[in-house]
Amino acid sequence: MNNRKETILFFIISLLFFVTISAFDPFISSYAKDLGFDSVVIGSIIGISGIVALLTRLPIGILSDMFHKRRLFIQLGLLVTIVMWTLAFFIPHATTLYLGKISDGLTGSTWVIYNVMFASYYGVREAVKAVAILGVASPLGSILGTTTGALVANSYGYHYSFLVAVAAAILALILTFFTKDISIKMKVKYDKKILIEQVTDKKIWVISALATVALMVTFATRDTFTPLVATDLGANPLMIGMLANTHLIVYGAAAALCGGYFYKKIGLMKTAFIGAVLQGAVVIAIPYAQNLSVLFLLQALQGFGYGLIFTVVTSWAVENIPEIKQSTRLGLFQSLYSGGMFLGPVLIGIIIEIFSRTTGFLIIGILSIVSTILIRGTVKRQPSNEIQPFLGDADGKKISTR
Repeated sequence: MNNRKETILFFIISLLFFVTISAFDPFISSYAKDLGFDSVVIGSIIGISGIVALLTRLPIGILSDMFHKRRLFIQLGLLVTIVMWTLAFFIPHATTLYLGKISDGLTGSTWVIYNVMFASYYGVREAVKAVAILGVASPLGSILGTTTGALVANSYGYHYSFLVAVAAAILALILTFFTKDISIKMKVKYDKKILIEQVTDKKIWVISALATVALMVTFATRDTFTPLVATDLGANPLMIGMLANTHLIVYGAAAALCGGYFYKKIGLMKTAFIGAVLQGAVVIAIPYAQNLSVLFLLQALQGFGYGLIFTVVTSWAVENIPEIKQSTRLGLFQSLYSGGMFLGPVLIGIIIEIFSRTTGFLIIGILSIVSTILIRGTVKRQPSNEIQPFLGDADGKKISTR
């Protein structure tokens, strides 16, 4: 490869990107609770990044291509994170936490640019290979970020995990100046018909609704109120970080098994059904965990269910879609399901504030189980050998499982 140094450097930058958006995630709800915020505020703080991602993912991707300034958009995303999380560290307040999570949504929305820029180092013929390689950065960077954030938070306090994200963003920003922004010199003329066709396709809206529910459940529990359950059971920041990593690792394993095992053995329809029901049933049980060992087991089972359902719906999103239309379709899909990142934490926060934590988990779990109606009623089963699954997490993470 002519750009070997650039690919290695950019892969390191991508690792740091995931450290930046994941180092503080398991600890924000506990920190906000310590500051005295109620469940509604905590839920809305966690969820605000979803609204930002919903509104910015597709426009950022289009604008970066139109102006051919991909590196600049990546740098702006990192710069916003540096400023906002530094502010949140020095001024502990609901407003600064909101601003921090808004910046999280903006930075996460630039992940599509990372994929395109990394693929440009390989060339058109090896673009698929490039995306697969870069996909490894998601689990590695997220685990690295969560673990480092947990170690720092355990030693100094929850809010010090913000500085882990800031430090990673600063290092990534510096390294971007040593990368090349390889782009097509001739501006691309966008075909509006493709966008109109995808927006008016009822199937992508149904699939996005399924993905939205899956993310609602995950962000409401794993990223918001499950850490509070763990805290009540005596978990320290290090244990909370390990709890988040448990979900992430099992989630990735389930996604990997989809293409190689579940799709072939039972098909996409049954795989999705099992995933949605398993995730819902486990969520209902979480508030009843008597100790941390049980909670870790439930977290692992939830991660497995989420890995099944989310991988299937992402596969459905691109099945039988010509390559020229896939970017637009995935951009629309990712923008729509980002709403789940907001709705989940806010909904469960309101329910907990009005009723109880147990009721909140119950309703969110039932929502996951009820979503199977959409699976059976509106999505037709396709031959498994036509599908190549992709794992894409809501905060910008995208892992190819080919």
